[in-house]
Amino acid sequence: MIKEYLRQTATLRTITGYNEYGEPVVSDKNILCRFEMKRKLVRDKQGSEVVSEATMYCIEPISPDDRVVYNNKEYIAIAVSEIVDIDGNIVYYEVAL
Repeated sequence: MIKEYLRQTATLRTITGYNEYGEPVVSDKNILCRFEMKRKLVRDKQGSEVVSEATMYCIEPISPDDRVVYNNKEYIAIAVSEIVDIDGNIVYYEVAL
């Protein structure tokens, strides 16, 4: 249902671990998404209010602190909402960046 609206491409940089210097190790994956540039106030994983610069919709699992590269700009996932259908299955993810 939502797949027909995912006409943009972004690179998802998922943190897979940390190296011996404490720097994150990431794996890159190109994903289909819907990207909207609009600001809104959201809460991060610590509960603090922060400004989100964009909202991304995708069907790939994503976690807070993962990185998304879109139009040569890197964004950090601030908050992730799982949108479910009536049966409780995850249909897509709404990501505040």
